[in-house]
Amino acid sequence: MNRLLYVTLLSALTIFGFIMYQQHDLGHVSFSFSGITFQTNLIVFTAGLLCAAFAVMLLVKTWQLIKSAFIYLFGRREIRLQEKARSSLTQGLIDYAEGRFQQAEKILLQQVKYSDNRLLVYLSAARAAQQLGAHQRRDEYLRKAHIEAPDADIAIGLTKAELQLAHEQNEQALATLTQLNTLTENHRYVLSLLAGTYHKLHDWDNLNNLLPALKKHGHLSAQDFLNFEIAACNGLMTKLTVYKDSKLLLEHWKETPHHLKALPDVVEHYARQLIKVGSAGEAENVLRLYLNKNWEESTIVLYSELDVMVDNKQLEMAESWLKDHQHNAWLLLALGNMCITRSLWGKARNYLEASISINPMPQNYLKLARLLEEHMEDVPAAQEYYRQGLHLLAGDYGDDILEEKNLALEPESPQLQIVKA
Repeated sequence: MNRLLYVTLLSALTIFGFIMYQQHDLGHVSFSFSGITFQTNLIVFTAGLLCAAFAVMLLVKTWQLIKSAFIYLFGRREIRLQEKARSSLTQGLIDYAEGRFQQAEKILLQQVKYSDNRLLVYLSAARAAQQLGAHQRRDEYLRKAHIEAPDADIAIGLTKAELQLAHEQNEQALATLTQLNTLTENHRYVLSLLAGTYHKLHDWDNLNNLLPALKKHGHLSAQDFLNFEIAACNGLMTKLTVYKDSKLLLEHWKETPHHLKALPDVVEHYARQLIKVGSAGEAENVLRLYLNKNWEESTIVLYSELDVMVDNKQLEMAESWLKDHQHNAWLLLALGNMCITRSLWGKARNYLEASISINPMPQNYLKLARLLEEHMEDVPAAQEYYRQGLHLLAGDYGDDILEEKNLALEPESPQLQIVKA
């Protein structure tokens, strides 16, 4: 379009000039400025204007060419620097993955001002500084990352919290995560990290309060969420034992969800806390009722460690377990303890000897030796059991103990006779 305009204008001027030349009338142009007068004909004036316009256009084109040349040269330099920055980022990440953290930090920052991904550079450098224990540099890189990407608060905050947790800076991580939870309510990863931090700090009240949101928005596996539930429940029970009041534990147990009451970890922890506050009888009742419906080896071990008075009904219920678990050494040890509290010395010795024949343990040796020494006046036998128990405890298995263990491994074990009181 511009070219057509120029051709038309030039053609018109040529025709106009030719007509003027044929009529011998070249026109007259006169300029006067500050006493100076300039006169010429129209053709010369027009030619001068065209030359001036051409000169201006030439200058403009020359300037554009010079400008383009500079842009091209500097652009090429910028491209090379950006390529170097990308290479530095790639090499820095490789060094970090291979454990060369000091070198990774240095390389990552070499061309950071030319990088087109400064956020990633600073976050990676912060992780490298974390591995070197340079917490101040780590926090400085995170601050610069926030300056580079103000809208990436969540990503930067999560990185900061992860690094703080990795270095056991749990209080600082809690402050970071609490702020993040305020900025983005019910963020699933924030909730998961916050729950883990509460767990590390034994902040059971806040962990328990967080459970509803964690269940709804945390997207945890069923087992992971259950672990947090167990931790919160057991932690609160431990906290209540400080008051030495069994009523507080009983009230807490009533409010405990039924699915937790069916777990051995929770039941056993509850029993241990009852023992600590002087309610071993209630602990025995809880464990006995649980074992009557759910057989757990760890629970029967805890039950065997109880030293409480029992009545005939409790003893008969425990003895009924022998129908399915006659060769369980811990059950036999527990029955021996219960018989001792009922002053049934013969039955207690029977159970304890059967326990030793199945699985010799320092506990059953000690209990049997005390029974023989204190209640059955069989001092030589008691001393022998003391000796064997000490050998077992020290890891020095004598020939007599090894012989007993070999007998216990025989497929045909003698049937235990239960003698009613």
